[in-house]
Amino acid sequence: MSAPPPGEDETARACAEHGAPRVGEEASRGSWAARYAERAARAGADARRLGVRSRRVANLRGLAFAAFAVSAIATVLGHGSTAVAAGGLVALVTFAGLAAHHARVLEDEDDALRRVRVNRDAEVRVTGRWRDLPEDGARFADPSHPYTSDLDVFGRGSLFQRISTAHTRFGQDALARLFSEASSASMIAARQAAARALAPELELRQRLEALALAVVEPPPSRVDEAAGRAAARDPRGAKRDAPDPEPLLRWAESEPVLSIRRAVVIAAWALPFATLTSAVAAPLLGIPGSWWLIPVVLQVLLNLATRETTGRVFAAVSVTEGAFLRYGAMLRLVEEIELEATLLRELRARLQTGGVRPSQAMQEFRRVVAWFELRHNGVIHPFVNALTCWDIHCVLRLEAWQRRVGRAARDWFSALGDIEALSSLAGHASDEPGATFPAIDQEGPFFVAEGLAHPLIDPLERVANDVTLATPGRALMVTGSNMSGKSTLLRAMGLSAVLAHAGGAVIARRLAMTEVRLGTSIRLSDSLADGVSHFYAEVRRLREIVEAVRGDKPVLFLLDEILHGTNSRERQIGARWVLAELVASGASGAVSTHDMELVKLPPELADRVELVHFREAVTGDRMTFDYRLRIGPVRAGNALRLMRLVGLPVPLE
Repeated sequence: MSAPPPGEDETARACAEHGAPRVGEEASRGSWAARYAERAARAGADARRLGVRSRRVANLRGLAFAAFAVSAIATVLGHGSTAVAAGGLVALVTFAGLAAHHARVLEDEDDALRRVRVNRDAEVRVTGRWRDLPEDGARFADPSHPYTSDLDVFGRGSLFQRISTAHTRFGQDALARLFSEASSASMIAARQAAARALAPELELRQRLEALALAVVEPPPSRVDEAAGRAAARDPRGAKRDAPDPEPLLRWAESEPVLSIRRAVVIAAWALPFATLTSAVAAPLLGIPGSWWLIPVVLQVLLNLATRETTGRVFAAVSVTEGAFLRYGAMLRLVEEIELEATLLRELRARLQTGGVRPSQAMQEFRRVVAWFELRHNGVIHPFVNALTCWDIHCVLRLEAWQRRVGRAARDWFSALGDIEALSSLAGHASDEPGATFPAIDQEGPFFVAEGLAHPLIDPLERVANDVTLATPGRALMVTGSNMSGKSTLLRAMGLSAVLAHAGGAVIARRLAMTEVRLGTSIRLSDSLADGVSHFYAEVRRLREIVEAVRGDKPVLFLLDEILHGTNSRERQIGARWVLAELVASGASGAVSTHDMELVKLPPELADRVELVHFREAVTGDRMTFDYRLRIGPVRAGNALRLMRLVGLPVPLE
């Protein structure tokens, strides 16, 4: 099928000499690598140019402030003329203008550095070095899942690490769901259309990824310019946890507290007015000046009565405000996407809930929270709050925002995550030579592939094979010697099904399949903590797969070295029973085995199970594999030859 992926059969990689046809072309891969390298170089040149401008503007800003300071000192000491004072004013205005311009230059420099990082990451993916990328989705790994652990969907060297360009928590969660949850044919078709529409939009996809990096990482030029540039050159930087707006989202979805207390709202408006009126009217009307203290005292009491509520709201919005607002630029970009795919249009529509654009709502939120920041001033805040009920009015403004758009906010982030996930699938479809979108049809063939290859193997090393399970209730029994490609075939089938159901492209000339529920038993291990042996873990997984056939979707099963943890007689009885149960229930799939007795199938299975095999060639003391699938059972194993190759002088007979 394909060369074993790194980490699966290192000895095979050392022994193999690939002479079979490959999926993909070196020229295609090289052109993409050169394109990304050129884009990274161009972005790096932009960053250097902006860095020079930044230093120049910083120096001019310093000179402007120095001129203002000299003018101010001269004026205070009485040595300055009108011209000196006017020059100081001009210097101050110039300083303010340069400060604003400098902020924009720094922002542009940060963006250029992130574009370097995005293109370096893309170059790493297309040149086979993607296992060095920091985002591997390990937090989604679940040994109890029906297939993700067996198929390397999450973790180092995984499908997630190869494909994901999602950096926000929402985007990574969305991509993980696509890889681990079942989907309908209609939803798969919608995702495929969206991925197709996004695939040629390289600028848009990279802009989205750069903005996502801006969310999860501090600005490189502001933290440490040299380190930032190094990180931009080296995509293997340490992973960072994305800022989490969850506390603020929970507050946004909750019910308002102060604004529903009518007496509080009236008092918050009336008492400050009464204080101001008393302070102004008292001397005019001859009223004792101390009377204005009465509404002040009432305001203090009102502030004390609502202090717990205002403090709780302040904590919710101030701690995660930055995490919330940093998504604004990404949301603004998604608001402006104008592609024809139905799913993309639906995602844009989800951002318009309540008739307010998320970017606009975030700006409104920013302005309200800016007023609330007065709480950080321990000198001024107590007096202003006592005279105006400042905290209460801030909460009332926030709750007005909460009532209007708060419940829509979570869906903004969900839609944003879906776009990131679709962009990841689109990038994979665009970059991969030999990738194609499969046909998913409930009335179509069960699983028929031409030129199917493993998506995690380097394009220059892949070997493609045809796989045919035309109807439900069919199976392949795959035999072959050690390291010949049996496990890789099963994983290639499984990962292709995962990609197909996610809405992504697969590595094949053609793949047609129906909606399936995937069940695998490939990489199971002992659990000392649970007291579970490998054999018992495999039996439990087989039970789950047999039970899954009673569900609403047909099952695609992939069983590697079925029941190899027991003796030959019991293995043959158990394996034949499991296989018979599965195919009789309409499940289809592939089973690999070393046991040559197992291929002697009873008549009721022989009509449903096709025997196929991989083989090796031995020349002198050298063993080679071509990873090509052939009809019929394998004739002999290679265990003894392999033992002799590594220096163990066992007899061959």
